[in-house]
Amino acid sequence: MDNQTVFLLDMDAFFASVEERENPELKGKPVVVVGSASLRSVVCAANYAVRKFGVHSAMPFTQAIRLCPQAQVITARPELYRETSRRIFAICETFTDLIEISSIDECYMNMTHTAERFGGQVEAARKLKADILRAEKLTCTIGIGPNKMLAKLVAGMKKPDGLSQITMQDIQHIFETLPVSYLQGIGGKTAAKLKSMGITTAAHLANAARSTLRREFGTYGDKLADMARGIDDSPVVPYYESPPPKSISNEHTLDANTSDIEVLKRNLHFLAEQVAGRLRKSGYTAKTVGITVRFSDLQRITRSKTLLDSTDDGLAIYHSVLPLLDEAMKVHRPVRLIGVSTGNLVQGTRQQGLFDDPKKKQVTSVVDALNEKLGKIAIKPASLVDIVQNDHITFKG
Repeated sequence: MDNQTVFLLDMDAFFASVEERENPELKGKPVVVVGSASLRSVVCAANYAVRKFGVHSAMPFTQAIRLCPQAQVITARPELYRETSRRIFAICETFTDLIEISSIDECYMNMTHTAERFGGQVEAARKLKADILRAEKLTCTIGIGPNKMLAKLVAGMKKPDGLSQITMQDIQHIFETLPVSYLQGIGGKTAAKLKSMGITTAAHLANAARSTLRREFGTYGDKLADMARGIDDSPVVPYYESPPPKSISNEHTLDANTSDIEVLKRNLHFLAEQVAGRLRKSGYTAKTVGITVRFSDLQRITRSKTLLDSTDDGLAIYHSVLPLLDEAMKVHRPVRLIGVSTGNLVQGTRQQGLFDDPKKKQVTSVVDALNEKLGKIAIKPASLVDIVQNDHITFKG
């Protein structure tokens, strides 16, 4: 896959930039977009003017205002952002039909067979940027690489309104001082473990023996070794080639075995919210919900139930699986792993419970977009603020 031409297109401060476009008086001023007009809200987007004050996405609104009292505060308009996003991706489709949309403001484009039509890789990227600017009055950053990982990496090195290219020949020089945390998929816990092994840069990781990485990280060790060499075999998968999922589930290996039912409930709620977010992103609702529990002796049990109506509501999923947890815990053994699953998926969305309220539905749309952008549940219910997503959570679907 490393002889491809892949673009990573990332819109610059997307929500905030759209608001600046709609209201030119905001140009040059610090702007934050929040999920709702509440002191308990969070920053969904921050333009580059306000980032100079230390404000960033997912920050509590009250903290953002302390850092920059003069910031212009805008309540998010999800449908406006979605419509703008659709038009931008339609422009991308005039360059290639091999487009993988990774979030509301980001996509991968396989330009291997089409870049030359536009004068080559760099000229194609310049034309794409110009077309988007002309049509939408918005800037974007494009990274060009021989695979998805490197395209995303180089896109992050020159923002906003950037255009950068990386080749396999550039890797040795760039990776010499590149922190391992900059490699896509390496989270805080993995980076900390690598640091304890004396590995702090991508070059250090490349020099580590593959056998050592396998011993310390299991099969993920091979993935780490490949990343450190700039190798990424994952293809750009257009939406029309993605097979429909049979189920969507998340599992979490606990930091320590526990029989504390409150700890298990909080983790169950967190996982239910993760699964619900992925259902909404995929455009499905679930008619069947279930749990997986693995005990300290490694025995694994599953329980499931069929709902009267399908849902993509995290709270509804959580309350539906709570009785299943009570049933599973009758064995009175410490739990090592817990999971939430959904099946019997139905195309299309139908919310129940909380999402019958249009205002709550709007907030959920904003939160989904932000969590999608950050690649995890950065924004979560207040009851889950002490639940931290870590490298042991696995995603299935």
